[in-house]
Amino acid sequence: MSGKIRVLLADDHPLMNEGLKMTISKWEEFEVIGVAKDGIQAVELSRQLKPDLLVMDMQMPKLSGPAAVKQIRGFLPEVRVLALTTFDDVNTVSGALEAGCNGFLLKVIAPEKLRSSMLSIAGGLNVYDEDAISHLQQSLKDRRNTAFSSREREVLGYVCEGMTNAEIAAKLNLRPGTVKNMISLLLSKTDCISRAQLVKYAAENNLIE
Repeated sequence: MSGKIRVLLADDHPLMNEGLKMTISKWEEFEVIGVAKDGIQAVELSRQLKPDLLVMDMQMPKLSGPAAVKQIRGFLPEVRVLALTTFDDVNTVSGALEAGCNGFLLKVIAPEKLRSSMLSIAGGLNVYDEDAISHLQQSLKDRRNTAFSSREREVLGYVCEGMTNAEIAAKLNLRPGTVKNMISLLLSKTDCISRAQLVKYAAENNLIE
């Protein structure tokens, strides 16, 4: 990337846009080429101005941040995108990542930290708020772990002990065919293809004692 990094800002709060513009314009590495106040305008300006870096809130009117990013990446795949937002809830973080944002930072970030992060993102690196990513990972893990019924957990535990379907059926007073079906369901839920992988999954996700 030669010359200044061309930045497009997108936020529905005028004061935020103005403050960011003033701050970023003081940094010699950047040039603010436009400001969008909603998701649709962010798409339109990205198409017209072709920024190097899009700094965008994820909570936008008319078209959400993630939806706008997906559209923009459709015609401008090389653009780098920083999600700069107030919220770090699971839906906001996962939405930004799924849309292909190269960075996720909170608006409380210090100016110099924002500057260095923007330089890193524009240079090809991905920069994410560590706490936000940690919360997302824990939430996804919790969701996976609560996706199993108590009986499925029992079966999984016995699989991890090396029991056969017949042994598990006798232990739980179930028919072998029922146990076979439950194990098939466990394999499907965990995206595993073998009992060995299922045991490994259970260990890595703390599903067994």
